[in-house]
Amino acid sequence: MPRHAIGTDGRWIDRRMTPRHGIGHRIPLARHLLLSLGLVSAVAAAAFAQASAAASASAKTWIGDAARMEAHLRTAEIVSLADIGTGVTLPRRGRLKPAEPFESLAWKALPPGFRRGHWESYKSEIAAYELDKLLGMNMVPPAVERRFDGELGAAIMWLEPTTSVKQRGGKVPTGPAFAKPIRMMQMFDNLIGNVDRNAGNILIDQANNVILIDHSRAFTTTADLPWKFERVDAALWNEFQALTSERLTAALGQWLDADAIRSIIGRRDRMVARVDKLVSQKGVAATIIR
Repeated sequence: MPRHAIGTDGRWIDRRMTPRHGIGHRIPLARHLLLSLGLVSAVAAAAFAQASAAASASAKTWIGDAARMEAHLRTAEIVSLADIGTGVTLPRRGRLKPAEPFESLAWKALPPGFRRGHWESYKSEIAAYELDKLLGMNMVPPAVERRFDGELGAAIMWLEPTTSVKQRGGKVPTGPAFAKPIRMMQMFDNLIGNVDRNAGNILIDQANNVILIDHSRAFTTTADLPWKFERVDAALWNEFQALTSERLTAALGQWLDADAIRSIIGRRDRMVARVDKLVSQKGVAATIIR
C-alpha cells in the first residue's frame, strides 16, 4: 500500500497513522503543496543569494566579458599615473576615464631585455594573459599593449577588492578551496618558466579566487622547471598536452620569439617526463587529480 494517498475529500492522507491514533493525520493537499513550494522557494532563494554574493565578491569580472575589458584597457583615457610602491619591476597605477567597467590599470613599460640579472619584458605580461586564455584557466587578468606618454607597455586590468598572499601573512593558502588553483599556478609557472612567483603576486579575492599577476620575468629560454611538483590538475594537464608550436605561435607569436615558444614546448615535455615517472611510482589517481 502506498505510504501516502489523496482521500475522497481532496486531503493528503498519511497512511502511517493507524486506527488507534484516530482518523489519521490529514493535511489539505493544496496547503501541503503550498508549504512544499514555499520551502523549495526559500531554499532556492537562499542558494541564489549565496551564489549572487559569491559572484559580487569575485574580482574576476573579466570572465565572459574579456573583449570589453581589453577594449577599455586600450582606449580609456589615463588621467593620472602614480607609483604603486611595491614590486621590483616598479609598476604604476593609472586612473581611467571613464571609470567603467573598471577604474584603474597597472602600467608596465618594460622594453624586452635583461635588468639586474633578470629577463624582463612588458610583452611577457601580455603573453601570460593570452596563454591563460588559450588554456582556459581564467587566472590571469586581461593585459594589452598600449602606448602612453611616448612609451609602449602593458596595460593590465586592476582588480579590486583583492589582497595578496603577502598581505595575508605570506603563507600560501591551503584547504579544499585552494588545492586546485594552487596546483594550476604551479603548473602554469613551470610551463612559462616563471621564477618570480612570490607572495606579493598571488592575489586572493573575497570569493577565495586565486589570481596571478606579474609575469614580466617569464618566458625565458631556460629548459629548467622552476618548481617541484608531485601532482597535476587533470583538465589543465590535458590542455598542456594538446599544445603545439603552431598553436602557441598563433596565440603568442606577436609577443614571443621562436626560441621562447620552443622553450615552452621543451618545458612541457620535461613535465610530461616527470608526470610519467610519478604515475609509474604512485599511480594515475595520485598524480593526475580529477
